[in-house]
Amino acid sequence: MPNIRLLSRFSKNIFKLVISLAPALSCLPASAQHAPELELFGGYSYLRFDSKPLGYPSNSNLNGWNGSLTAPHLYRELGLVVDVSGHYGSGFREYNFMVGPQVTTDFRGYTVFGRFLYGRARDRVEINGQSPVGLSSLGRAIAVGGGVEKSLSAKLSYRIVQVDYINASTLGQTQGNIRVSTGFVFRFGGK
Repeated sequence: MPNIRLLSRFSKNIFKLVISLAPALSCLPASAQHAPELELFGGYSYLRFDSKPLGYPSNSNLNGWNGSLTAPHLYRELGLVVDVSGHYGSGFREYNFMVGPQVTTDFRGYTVFGRFLYGRARDRVEINGQSPVGLSSLGRAIAVGGGVEKSLSAKLSYRIVQVDYINASTLGQTQGNIRVSTGFVFRFGGK
């Protein structure tokens, strides 16, 4: 069961990040005479957590959420994305905070994107289900991935699939995690 105070504090920090980045990204192409396009993604996420390096007999299946704020066309198809996610399982909590470039293009009625992200991963391993007693570590996270979206309207898309390989270095070990997400994308600004 997730710690409500931790989730509340985490949610407030994410909200502050999104609010503080939106004005900064909106003033980048001021000479273009129109507001830049911003995309806000939110949805379900599954993480195949590489727990073998931590001494567990097999990998762990974690469920959670994934969110991002993207300025997809800062320069032609090149954009910038800020990505956050949280995953939970029996005895595990895993969070990722990453930023990086994203290339986006349209292909036969779908939007296809690829990206490279760098940031931090926070892993927490609970001992005997007790939240105060456990191991916690903040370390490097590098991700490479991409996805496919289908536009439902001018301001709404469905992200059919997003797959990221996340190489995280926490708790003194390196994990190779696979994250699969799906959800909705809301567009703001633009032409």
